[in-house]
Amino acid sequence: MSWLIRHPQPLIVVALLSLVGWGLSDYARHVGAFTIERVQLPADASLKLREPLVGKNIWQVDIHALASELKRQQPWLKDVRVVRQLPNAIRIDPIPRFPIAQVRADAWYPMDGEGFILPQGRSAPDGRLVRLVGFDRAGVALRVGKEHPDARVQLALRVMRRLQRARPLVSRRLTELNVADPQQLRFVLDGAIEIRCGSEGELEAHLERLQAAFKAMARHPVTAGYIDVRFQEPVVSPRVG
Repeated sequence: MSWLIRHPQPLIVVALLSLVGWGLSDYARHVGAFTIERVQLPADASLKLREPLVGKNIWQVDIHALASELKRQQPWLKDVRVVRQLPNAIRIDPIPRFPIAQVRADAWYPMDGEGFILPQGRSAPDGRLVRLVGFDRAGVALRVGKEHPDARVQLALRVMRRLQRARPLVSRRLTELNVADPQQLRFVLDGAIEIRCGSEGELEAHLERLQAAFKAMARHPVTAGYIDVRFQEPVVSPRVG
């Protein structure tokens, strides 16, 4: 303290800088060059501004509060980003969620990679999305418009991603994954072949068995109804009819 009394220059510099900063901030809040002239919002966005922004000073808009207010209008959006584009524009970017699977509640609803169920339901499943099933038997209550951190939902998403990257399945389409019993996972390929395997921890070994089964089926063609890879020698059951 005594040193500062003898050498007040640093305090004077800090005070001057603070004063200059305050002056520039006050100037920016009142100068006409920063008056908002346009608000950029995607043409297909249905977000509504509670009050007009055109004519306001760009620095007087609380962009974080505005983003929160807009997201509350459509909580199924992943986020809403509000950006100042100097000197006189505000850009609003709705950040959508992208579905990677679908689940069954009162209808079929898309689900994103975080387990959020989007509200666009349909009576029939979407053929482009993997069906994740078995939650009813596991006692998991699926809620539309909510994110699901539930262990069973997250298990389904992890296993689905692993199967979609698995080398034995590279030329096949995963159409359904059943996680009713996490110790006995089941999934369907190409809408026709049911694969029965064990737990998530056993998946790597069981996928290797599945690859061996596919190679054997290529040598001795058979139209399989299901393949059980829980055994050292996979069991292949021919499709009936």
